[in-house]
Amino acid sequence: MNKIKYLAIGLVVALMASCSVDYLEDPNQAKVVPTSGLMNRVQKRLMDDTRDEWFSGRQSILWVQYWNQVNYTEEDRYQYRETTNQNGWDDLYKNAQDMQDIITLNTDEETAPSMIQYGPNENQIAAARIMMVYIYHLATEMWGDVPYWSYGNDDADFQANSLKDDGITTPKYATQAKIYADMLKELTEASAQVDVTEKMIDGDNFFGGDASQWVKFANSLRLRLANRVKDKLPEAASYVTSVDATTLMTSNSDNAGVTYENNALNGAPMYRAYVVNAREDFAPSVSFVELLQGERGNFSADPRLDIFVADNGDGFKVGIPLTGSNAEVNAFKHASLPGDAILAPDYTEYYMEYAEVCFIMAENDVANRKAWYEKGVIASMERWGVASDVAVAYAAGLPEATIENVMTQKYIALYMQPNEAWSEYRRTGFPKTLVKPNVAYDYTYSYVDGAGAVVTTTENYTFVPIGGLTDLPNRNMYLLNEASVNNASVTEATTNMGGDKQDTKMWWQK
Repeated sequence: MNKIKYLAIGLVVALMASCSVDYLEDPNQAKVVPTSGLMNRVQKRLMDDTRDEWFSGRQSILWVQYWNQVNYTEEDRYQYRETTNQNGWDDLYKNAQDMQDIITLNTDEETAPSMIQYGPNENQIAAARIMMVYIYHLATEMWGDVPYWSYGNDDADFQANSLKDDGITTPKYATQAKIYADMLKELTEASAQVDVTEKMIDGDNFFGGDASQWVKFANSLRLRLANRVKDKLPEAASYVTSVDATTLMTSNSDNAGVTYENNALNGAPMYRAYVVNAREDFAPSVSFVELLQGERGNFSADPRLDIFVADNGDGFKVGIPLTGSNAEVNAFKHASLPGDAILAPDYTEYYMEYAEVCFIMAENDVANRKAWYEKGVIASMERWGVASDVAVAYAAGLPEATIENVMTQKYIALYMQPNEAWSEYRRTGFPKTLVKPNVAYDYTYSYVDGAGAVVTTTENYTFVPIGGLTDLPNRNMYLLNEASVNNASVTEATTNMGGDKQDTKMWWQK
């Protein structure tokens, strides 16, 4: 894993304040934007945009109950902000545009020869294709049918990011069926396109330009998406059941992530939220803390508990309850904060990990399910810094490798990757440990009273969502702005999907 390399190149610095620009003029000559700078900034910026206290912190990280808010419960209760919705959309398509620019710069006969200094043209194109799939997969799993663009498919419905080249201001919304089929094709072709004897691309925060690891990342991401839609696409089901595990991530050294700098300016998103901006708005949730403590679900106390959850001022680990009002939450004064490792400035935000690959294999490789299940738990624990002997011993005592147990451990392993955990809940209904809407529950915790005595108490709460949902949201509704400026496309997509509500199902949901 490479530290972020903030390139001290004047052009790149200038680019940071802009959207995607292919050429910048100085008084003397035109200079082409370095593709290394585009890749460098998108790998980091995508995590800045999607793992911050807004896109993640006030949406999916709450909905999958890793965290809850300590002051205002509206978003915990599924009433997201339209500004968060709009900004998330804008950020994703901005990052996709940068990847499209890398492809253009490496295919245009005027610029392609000079791009070779940053890596072979074909490898750079492949890297951009892989990254674009990742970006569009976040978009389609947030909204459903969305504008989409493909390097290898000239389908007339694929019109995203076409303003710059084609002047399209009201792009069509491609169906999820088309998007997923093409994303799988793009990853297959991009993986085959890579020359592993050459470097991938300069400015690579994932693997330092190691092309062989990019191939593993592409294949593993393809496995994730194929597993999501295996009940809908025969080619996806075929890949999941026949994949050669040696072509995937095979250890934590293959994890794709961005490690931030140990400072306030370029520190990790949640470090900047909590520490730099002093916004202690979130705390680990009751359901997640109890799961890690072995008090909810089928597992014994988890060695990752001390890493994920800090002691509160009384020396206890206490989750914030999920309730029906701001007043109830504001009255609760005992919640723990996330652990120091979670809020570290040099935290690593992961795009995908080996542990996730293990759990996908455990779900589908029935003959070896137990082995993959244990590998997934061990890989996750070791990635978080749990000693190997402790991780191995815990894995040896795991309960039976049922699908529920496999998926619950996958949920724990996806901590701080809440969008993926949300998608997996929507696909499978696991974990079953979440607090459900409109169901009363008891929470027993300890605190130290004014006389210094330890008091153990039990409180009763009911999680009351806003808007009448009876389970987690299936999606965000389309942007109000899009409905205004691109109404025909939004209307068509709404019809195709069967509605534009939070409980409108994704194409791949049962």
